[in-house]
Amino acid sequence: MNYSLKLQNKITSYYEKYYRACGLPDYKERAQRRLREEETELKRMDYLQNLLNSNFEEGQKHFIFGAGTGGLAISLFKEYSCDVYGIEPCREEFKIIQEKCREVGINPKNFKQEFGEKLSYLDNQFDFLHCFTVLEHVRSIEKCIEEMIRITKPGGYIYINTSNYKFPYEGHYKIPFPTFLPKIFGYFYLLLRRKPWKFLKSINFITENQLNKVLVRQRGIYWFRIYKPFKKKRGGLRDLFYNFLKFNLFIYPNQEILIKKNY
Repeated sequence: MNYSLKLQNKITSYYEKYYRACGLPDYKERAQRRLREEETELKRMDYLQNLLNSNFEEGQKHFIFGAGTGGLAISLFKEYSCDVYGIEPCREEFKIIQEKCREVGINPKNFKQEFGEKLSYLDNQFDFLHCFTVLEHVRSIEKCIEEMIRITKPGGYIYINTSNYKFPYEGHYKIPFPTFLPKIFGYFYLLLRRKPWKFLKSINFITENQLNKVLVRQRGIYWFRIYKPFKKKRGGLRDLFYNFLKFNLFIYPNQEILIKKNY
């Protein structure tokens, strides 16, 4: 997408600050890539459509639970002519979404600045709900899942992608991480590695088991996990350890879940 220079500067400024907060030395390059985030989202949409063996259609109502800076929303609108809605509690990201909507012709009122634990949307509204790398940041996973199910239409789908903190890696900081220890040790670990520690406060160490317990308590849904094949990496001790976790203990670094609402 070719956004205005003013909006491009706002996007790169926001993401430079975000990636610096995670202690990433290549924060400028990562921020520049965010100007092309719609391209990444289109690839993800191809994957989801293949997974469902179905195509997104004009007029379908899609809800983005944690819309970020709007890359997914713009992709669904421009490529598939879907009606897009969503929430984003972060004030800076929400402002960027509003500006993107105005530039591409989406009604900015389709997006609201609110938290996922109590949505202002009515029941049974949306054909598809997207939740990508959000659940590890919310206050109540169970309330958010309940709200996702509530606003999705019977027969509609919910796609969740989140970290699995049983795997000793932190995807925001891009480093191995002692997720098996109480979180307080994580702050000391970051200090030892000379990494900023404040961003860690926003992360919940959510695991497969924790999410499974929430999902089995929900009524009126079918759900299953998606496990992509991994290739073994040939490297040092860290790669050998990660290979052992994935291929011997079946502990993956990421969680993908597809939910279908029945009633």
